[in-house]
Amino acid sequence: MSAPIEAVLLDYGHTLIYFDERPHSALLGAYENVNRLLADTLEREVPVAQVMIEKVSQRVDAEIQRDYAAGREEEVEIAAIYDAALRDIGLELEPALIERVMELEQEGWLKSVHVGPDVVSTLEELRRRGLRLGIVSNAAYLPRLMNAQLAALGLAKYFSGVSFSSEVGVRKPHPAIYRDALAKVGVEPSRTLFVGDRVREDVQGPKSLGMRAVLTREWRQEDDPGAADFVIARLGDLLTVLNGLAAGRHAADTYNEVTSRE
Repeated sequence: MSAPIEAVLLDYGHTLIYFDERPHSALLGAYENVNRLLADTLEREVPVAQVMIEKVSQRVDAEIQRDYAAGREEEVEIAAIYDAALRDIGLELEPALIERVMELEQEGWLKSVHVGPDVVSTLEELRRRGLRLGIVSNAAYLPRLMNAQLAALGLAKYFSGVSFSSEVGVRKPHPAIYRDALAKVGVEPSRTLFVGDRVREDVQGPKSLGMRAVLTREWRQEDDPGAADFVIARLGDLLTVLNGLAAGRHAADTYNEVTSRE
C-alpha cells in the first residue's frame, strides 16, 4: 500500500499562473523608470526606453531562452547577462544598480502574470486538509524578485517552502532542486505529490526521487508517454486525485474519474 500524501509540490508557470503576451506598454513604462533612474544616478544622458527594451530586455529574454532550449541544468547568472547587455549600449553599472534595473523591469512584467482560476480555492482546500505545500520552479530571475511576485499575487502565504532554480543554482530535472523543496516542507518523497505541466521536469524528475506525479494540461498540452501517475485537465481536478489516493484507489481508477468530468 502506498504511503499517504502529506505534501504537494507544485510547478509555478503554467501550473499556478499563466501569462499574457509580452506586455509592451507596461515594459515601456518600466524602462522609462529605468531611464530616469540611470540618468539621475549617472548624471548623463542614457538610451531611451524603447532602445533599452530592444537591446537589454529582449536580449536577456533571448539568451535565457537559448540556454533553456540547450537543456542545461545549471541556472544562468542573470545579473551577468544584464551587465553584458547594458555594457553594449554604453552603460557600466554597479551590481546594486543592475539589480534595481531588474526589479523595475519585473514590475512591468507583473502586469502580464495572472493566477489560474482554480488556484486559490485549490490551495485553500489543500491547506484545510493539512497538507504542506511547496513550489519548485525553473526561474532565472533573482529569488528576492520571484518571492516578491508571489507576495504581490497573494500566493506566498500558502507555501511552507519555495525553491527557485536561481536560488538553488540548478534547474529541474536536477535532483538537487527537488531535494531542496522536500527539505523545506519536511516531507519524504514517498509521501509527496508533484504537480506540473512538463513531463521531463514535473513528472520524470520527481518520480526519479520517489514522488508521485500529476501532469496538468490546463495551459500546456505535453504528450505523456505513460510516465505520469495522473493526468488532469485543470488544477481543480487535483482534489479528485487526492480523494482517490485517500480512498486507496489505483491511478487508473482515479484517472478515469478525473477525465470523465471533462
